[in-house]
Amino acid sequence: MSSLRNAVSRRPHKERAQPASREKWGLLEKHKDYSLRAQDYNLKKKKLSQLSQKARERNPDEFAFGMISQGRAGLGKHKSKQTGDLAGEDGNKKPRGGVPLSHDAVKLLKTQDAGYLRTVAAKGRRQIERLTEEVGLDSVTIGTSKPATKKIFDDDEGENTAREKKRASDGEVLEDEFSEDETDHPMQGSWDLATTVTRDPGEQDNPPKPKSKKALRAEQDALSRLRAERKRRKRLQDMRVAKLEALKARQREILVLADQLELQRAKMARTVGGMNKNGIRFKVRERKK
Repeated sequence: MSSLRNAVSRRPHKERAQPASREKWGLLEKHKDYSLRAQDYNLKKKKLSQLSQKARERNPDEFAFGMISQGRAGLGKHKSKQTGDLAGEDGNKKPRGGVPLSHDAVKLLKTQDAGYLRTVAAKGRRQIERLTEEVGLDSVTIGTSKPATKKIFDDDEGENTAREKKRASDGEVLEDEFSEDETDHPMQGSWDLATTVTRDPGEQDNPPKPKSKKALRAEQDALSRLRAERKRRKRLQDMRVAKLEALKARQREILVLADQLELQRAKMARTVGGMNKNGIRFKVRERKK
């Protein structure tokens, strides 16, 4: 009987969806979703009840030395447990909390900091040089540089040329760059003139053949790919320029920090900030005169 019952075609089972008026509340909650939510709610409720019971049963006279220890947290600031040089009775080093380092140790740490800053500055300098070269190459390939103008100095002011020129008061003649047609075919105008003179008046030029749809589609695809490649290169160049500016700003900050650290080291070594018997004050990074 079960096989016969399963052989009969039935309507596919579909779960009820969220009504259109309640779509802003998300998917319709099913029973399994409600079960998970109720289980999580009951677990949190149980934890809160246990915590409240512990708070009610707390002994007010409870005491531990860790409550008043200032080794880890003093005046709201955590301190690291540093091992001191003094050994205890058992021979192990005792932790010293908040004990300042010696003068020589601080000088050594600042020396290491200065070396690190010099290393980071050298690395940033190399990155800036490489990015500057890449940005320059991108500007050449994309063609973002300004077009150059051609200057011609002509002594003869009465000479007239075929091209239009702008003459300044000092005799300087400014002329734009040759157009692409003129540079490629400088004698094209003369040849056209000769052909027009020797051509038969009754002769007619053959009309250009129309391009096929396949050729037009290929040209359009090539132009679209060229535009996409130019846009990609322009976006890449903008990203490199922004990264270059960020690296330059970071390099300036690192150099300022290195100068301040060197000044601190010099003050700790008592090589700057003082005054000799002649009334000359010592300064850092001052070139000898």
